Amino acid sequence: MFTSMPGSASPTCRAPLLLLALVVLFLAAPPPIEAAQCADTGAAALSPEPVISGWGYDEKNLRFIAPSRAAITPGNLPRLTLQWVFALPETKAARAVPLITTNAVVIADEDGSVYALDRATGCEHWRFDAGAMVRTALRHIAHKGKDLLVFGTFAGELISLDLSTGKELWRSQLADHAYAMLSGSAVDHEGVIYQPVSSYELFVSVNPFYGCCTFRGALVAVSADDGRILWRTHTIEQTPGVTHKRLLLPDQRGPSGAPVWSQPTLDIERQRVYVGTGENYSNPATDTSDAIIAFDMHTGQRLWVRQFLQDDVWNLACLSDLHPNCPDNPGEDLDFGAPPILASVGGRDYLLAGQKNAQVYALDPAADGKLLWTARAGSGGKAGGIHFAMAVDEQRGVLYVPVSDRPLGKWIGDSFNGTPNPSLQAYDITTGEQLWSTAAPGRCLDARQREIDGCHPGFSAAPTASGDLVYAPTLDGVIRVFDAANGKQLWSFDTYGEFPAVNDATAQGGAIDVGGVQVAGGQLFVLSGYGQFGQMPGNAFMVFAVAPPSASEQAGPGER
Repeated sequence: MFTSMPGSASPTCRAPLLLLALVVLFLAAPPPIEAAQCADTGAAALSPEPVISGWGYDEKNLRFIAPSRAAITPGNLPRLTLQWVFALPETKAARAVPLITTNAVVIADEDGSVYALDRATGCEHWRFDAGAMVRTALRHIAHKGKDLLVFGTFAGELISLDLSTGKELWRSQLADHAYAMLSGSAVDHEGVIYQPVSSYELFVSVNPFYGCCTFRGALVAVSADDGRILWRTHTIEQTPGVTHKRLLLPDQRGPSGAPVWSQPTLDIERQRVYVGTGENYSNPATDTSDAIIAFDMHTGQRLWVRQFLQDDVWNLACLSDLHPNCPDNPGEDLDFGAPPILASVGGRDYLLAGQKNAQVYALDPAADGKLLWTARAGSGGKAGGIHFAMAVDEQRGVLYVPVSDRPLGKWIGDSFNGTPNPSLQAYDITTGEQLWSTAAPGRCLDARQREIDGCHPGFSAAPTASGDLVYAPTLDGVIRVFDAANGKQLWSFDTYGEFPAVNDATAQGGAIDVGGVQVAGGQLFVLSGYGQFGQMPGNAFMVFAVAPPSASEQAGPGER
């Protein structure tokens, strides 16, 4: 019911004024950003043949691109130049790893818009509204003569589109909790999609009137036919119950947490699925938090668990002055955010895992995850340590490890184990010996830190290995390419700042985090801007291409 204050307009008078204000706002609002439509938008115009698909590029999470596929070499790397830029209109923190086909690239915006763009020009083939933020990699699945595009959303839905047309085929609600979301990317095999489930309940815990916590992480098997759930296995077997009764506030509950927010790893030979888990949100602590877990691919039965940090019970209420939901003796939030990697070297399989405490582990998948070796790459912290991924070159037998070691300040309360060591490192997979280490450039530690708010050094984004080259961008917004043999930087490009975009807008580059870069067919793709945790925001999707050699480069030695 409307009431009038003395001297204010009556409800009857206010209605036209409100309408007038809305009209003024509409007229003053900038027009929506539109991409140029491709001349041919028929189904045949967009090739569904995938070149790079999913978070780890394959079911083993190697994040390796064959040099023949990448078509970028140390020889032509200096000719890598910016080709075009697309501005994601609603984005400040790009999350969704693109899908790249032979002639198109599919990307997603924070508002749920999914765009299929031409690789050569950035024109738009089709657009789809998912209805919620897309947080996962965009994955191609070939199934029964169809080319599916599959991705997950903040709302907990797994969605499948026809890749050629962008038409929805099915969507499946996988959330079994009010605050569940899909953050980790899917992987598939023989018509079954394996989708991890995470949540944002640890943020809701800040509310003192919320009874924390009841979410349990899960791995869900879904039919590629129609999105039907085949099985669901929680990372915590025990159903949450009341752990502490409170007089004026809701009762505390547990156990909870152990989310899975990275892509699972498939072991086809052993018919297993491996996942890494996060911390517990509330007491009691379980033996499945901060762990690597193996599941049966067909039934979802849990086969073995290797926990690497006990009693890591933490939620965001621990940072609040009013923290009734903070557990006693809270942990430090040192998840396995990077997916496990199944690598085959010298006739033996290794399961490689990197944790936010900067610890690297090699497990034996043939012996139920027996620990083979471990190495400490840095000091670790809530933003890594090892944050989003590592990469492997099986032929070289090398594991590439990015280290963030980014302090988050007193508000977050990082507790470092030693001196921070933001760097890119290489390890021998068979022995755990460190082969080389390259420190993150310190430009954010000098005058630039004072000029740009949110500028940080460190390697947080997922790296990509490709023969002689390792692609590892940094939080200061610079794409960096390194020599795989010794870690020497060979090429870089600063993405911070404004760039004209093909969709008649200005794109803002910022921190490079999460999915890193992808390379294919002489092109490099990167999402620049990650305005989370005080980092530099942005909305630039940038495409680089190897330019043709100059006339002098084409001429033979005797012709110059």
